[in-house]
Amino acid sequence: MAPYRKFCYWLTHHEFKKVRGTLGAEGTGLEAETRIPCRTLRSSAEITYVDPKAWKGFCKRRTSWYLKSDQLGKFLVVTRKAIDLPEMGEPILITESNFKPERLPSPEEIAKLVQSRRYQKKKPRVWEKVDPFEKESYRRSYEHYQPGEPFDFDEIFLRHSANHANFVDPKFFVMMDGVKAPYSISDSPRVCSSCLEFFNIVGAQWPIKFVVACLGAVQFAHLPANRYFKVTKGKK
Repeated sequence: MAPYRKFCYWLTHHEFKKVRGTLGAEGTGLEAETRIPCRTLRSSAEITYVDPKAWKGFCKRRTSWYLKSDQLGKFLVVTRKAIDLPEMGEPILITESNFKPERLPSPEEIAKLVQSRRYQKKKPRVWEKVDPFEKESYRRSYEHYQPGEPFDFDEIFLRHSANHANFVDPKFFVMMDGVKAPYSISDSPRVCSSCLEFFNIVGAQWPIKFVVACLGAVQFAHLPANRYFKVTKGKK
């Protein structure tokens, strides 16, 4: 089996229509994702796209960061092969990785990550408005993947927030080619909405990131749990 690789392109509506027309029959057959953006990361998916309305779909609160990002209103094309068209620009490249961090933050360091002024300014207002139904849904998912472990949503949600904070204002990173490469600060059961990092909605300023799939991406995209993927900006 070929190594996992996904090329991701953000396009305006005009660019998307032009690319779809240029691709002809293949473009017409593009599979649309309108509810769960991470499903486009399935290894079996040849070429798909995320409709802008998908960010208000199943993960509406969790993906609300899209609404405050530079990608608002854009379409996201995700493909197994690079597409060489002028409208596509430089892709985000997601590949398998053997990366393992030297250490993860302590509970005290996790709390400090969330206190970052940059993070507090960037987070959407609805991010912290978790309703009881969502908590219960997350509990069921968590207990499926972590049988026998106690479930403390407040502690887990703090890690969700700290993980995004580490890509907004990194405190845990490795240096690569003289620049910071931040990484996910927890395992899959304690990471949320990893699509934000995979697709450069959060942490777009970093040329390289190392991202662990959240439980949603494990469930819906069938990505391996607790494994780091390398996310590179502008590489073909």
